[in-house]
Amino acid sequence: MFKIKTDHLGDFLRFVLADTENGEYVSIIPGFGGNVNRIVLRKKNENYSILDGSRTDSELIRNAWFKGAKLIPFPNRISNGQYSFTGKPYQLPINFNRHAIHGFIYDKVLRVTNETSSANQASLELEYMYDAAIKGYPFKFQVILTYSLMGGKGFQYKTKITNLGDFPIPVGDGWHPYFKTKGKVDRLHIKIPAESRIEVDAQMIPTGNLIHEDYAGMFQIENKEFDTGFVLQKAGGKAITELYDPELDLKICLWQETGKWKYNYLQVFIPPSRNSIAIEPMTCAADAFNNGIGLIILEPWQSFSTNCGVRLE
Repeated sequence: MFKIKTDHLGDFLRFVLADTENGEYVSIIPGFGGNVNRIVLRKKNENYSILDGSRTDSELIRNAWFKGAKLIPFPNRISNGQYSFTGKPYQLPINFNRHAIHGFIYDKVLRVTNETSSANQASLELEYMYDAAIKGYPFKFQVILTYSLMGGKGFQYKTKITNLGDFPIPVGDGWHPYFKTKGKVDRLHIKIPAESRIEVDAQMIPTGNLIHEDYAGMFQIENKEFDTGFVLQKAGGKAITELYDPELDLKICLWQETGKWKYNYLQVFIPPSRNSIAIEPMTCAADAFNNGIGLIILEPWQSFSTNCGVRLE
């Protein structure tokens, strides 16, 4: 039986999608951008906490590494926060070194619009209405986020974005989960379903070149550094990144829809602590408002939606 419960992370109310029979659960914080704070999934007869989320409300607010954050209306960075659209220049707020990074709904209050639970799954729906308040992005849009914990299928995360204005808007979407098992990620193995790696300059802005390399085989992370964007296959269906812990015989599978206006890009990042690894589904590359790589242009009242999710094997 699945239920939706609530608890608190400090002053923040958390919604917990839970399987009351086997102990699986996912926790979400509507008051801080719909942040995904915990994922606990089951393999065979054991539950595993696989998400490196914020442990306190102060850590959540500090938001040092955007743990569990939703990245709308652009993932990754916009160079110097500057871009042009339909011939007009815009300046976004700078929030990371000299760049604008990861959009601006990651810390906003989202409204709970629906809760459902049954014998087979629990789902939570959140809504955010952006009213064009930021001068550097004067485009109204609606976001609907749907989180689902499903018996035997893990966690699914659906995003729908609708242009609420009378003019086209540029938009991208991403999610920033950090995965862990125990200890450092160096001993873990990873398999990335990439066609190529996106070459970047010293400021981590794409140069326009793609480096064709094969990451489809499982390899040990060891001391490798990652802050790397990848292009995935776009034929449609699901691309699956696998993170394997040989000691636990545990495989974390992050899947993402690919195809038109789907998650055709992936960012992999290891923070300095090396206690977890970010595997980030994205609809576009870094600086997409300038380079157009994967950029979605929504016409007035047009929508797009896409899915990603996590399961254990």
